[in-house]
Amino acid sequence: MSGQHSSRGGYPRWIRILSVPIILIWLAATAATNLLVPKLEVVGANNAVSLSPQDAPSVIATKHIGTTFGEFDSDSVLMIIIESDQALGDTARQYYGDLVHQLEQDTTHIEHVQDFWGDRITSAGSESEDHKAAYVQVNLRGDQGSTQGVESVDAVRHIVDHSHPPAGVKAFVTGQAALVADTNEAGDKSMVKMTVVTLVVIAVMLLVVYRSLATTFIALLLVLTEMSMARGLVAVLGNAQLISLSTFAVSVLTALAIAAGTDYWIFLVGRYHEARNAGEDRETAY
Repeated sequence: MSGQHSSRGGYPRWIRILSVPIILIWLAATAATNLLVPKLEVVGANNAVSLSPQDAPSVIATKHIGTTFGEFDSDSVLMIIIESDQALGDTARQYYGDLVHQLEQDTTHIEHVQDFWGDRITSAGSESEDHKAAYVQVNLRGDQGSTQGVESVDAVRHIVDHSHPPAGVKAFVTGQAALVADTNEAGDKSMVKMTVVTLVVIAVMLLVVYRSLATTFIALLLVLTEMSMARGLVAVLGNAQLISLSTFAVSVLTALAIAAGTDYWIFLVGRYHEARNAGEDRETAY
């Protein structure tokens, strides 16, 4: 017995004695990191990095083209499509010209407007064969997926949404930069659904394994606390601009936090049950 008692010394013994204060400290830290800074999704959106690898030859070449021609220095580009029920006429061209003018005025979000349809030399190449559609290419400030890049996409959409196309004419914003911005937004919206579904699946699994509502509740409480602490800590680091984030990083972080919390709970409780089944008392098994 003396050997058993001596093996209980050190950190395990003090953690057991101070278990209540330790739990309260972790709960307080979790609450502080989640209440004193914005939500992780908000911090991620405000400190997002570009999703394009800046050392990739294609990205370097794209920026080199923009620099050489003195037009742009980002890799963020989108297209505005003008579409009509009939062949595009003078009213559509006037609308297109007004739209290009508004885009060129917004130098805060737009670096360059490739006015192909407005130039007689390139007009035919930017118009569909049935003459019912044309496009304009817009180079934005901020790389794709970055905070500035997403803000620039939103600015272009605002201009298009508040324009006044003639009857039968519609304008659409598309292209890689717009797609990346939509992907970020969709990722943020799906995060809540993914978290809820994951927790429901975990709860059902724990109920099947442990057949105890109390054990399942404690496990879920631990997992939620661990996930909230991880998200809150990363939000603090991101808000202090010590690290940069992306929508994919936020999604992966949440999923990994839930998975790690559940796995380690099962491992620890499983080892405790093994020791108890082997005849050890509660403290020794702990």
